[in-house]
Amino acid sequence: MHTSDRITQSDFEYLRLQDTGPVGISFSDVYPDYHPQDRVGFVCPRLEDGVLGLCAAVLGLATGFYDRLRSKGNEFFDYPLHHAFIGGSEARVRTRSGDLDLSTWEMGSAWGWLDVWPETNWHLCPATPECMLEALFRHQVNRVCWPASFMPGSVEKPLSHYAYKLLSGRLKSVWYYDCGDGNLEVRASGSAADVIRESLERLPQGAAVRDHASEISFGPWIGNHFKTVKPQAFLEDMAVCFTDD
Repeated sequence: MHTSDRITQSDFEYLRLQDTGPVGISFSDVYPDYHPQDRVGFVCPRLEDGVLGLCAAVLGLATGFYDRLRSKGNEFFDYPLHHAFIGGSEARVRTRSGDLDLSTWEMGSAWGWLDVWPETNWHLCPATPECMLEALFRHQVNRVCWPASFMPGSVEKPLSHYAYKLLSGRLKSVWYYDCGDGNLEVRASGSAADVIRESLERLPQGAAVRDHASEISFGPWIGNHFKTVKPQAFLEDMAVCFTDD
């Protein structure tokens, strides 16, 4: 799948959520320091989590990437540096229906339809905050989308303090998703909404997407809510995952 042939930024709305009501903003307002080489990590303790909770934002970012290539006026073949970190180990993938034995393609097909590609950008990781953080660090991610409820408890093997310091210097933005106190909404309509519906259909049969489809508005647009937080605030939330020195 290469969505650059189907989707433009006119298929998206970005809304800042305020007490007085939502205010429309632009892609550049949401990502004032966006660069096509940004490495974005979508953290999904269960396979469906990110596809349901991030789909509009994933495609909006991919379209921003293609906009930069289109502006050069030349033909191109490229994909954004987007990575899906999915909970599981040894081919056992965590889903809302329990752990499933899935091939790499079964695990990642829905993500590939959202232009998280190639398959080397689908990573199976133990579904603990410290292991997901280690994967983000290892893949030098600088933008993170993280489930709001996925917070650390006791940690058996914390990461080194230098990992904390390097992440502190590298991270450009953090979005919590599946949250009740969001301050940002990304909406996809038209062709982008069509691609999202097609992506959901590519989740494996054992995944619980049909049971949880009500989480997504299937009207003329599909929206996701987020809480944007400063990278330092995110790392403070994750502080127990790192050693002190």
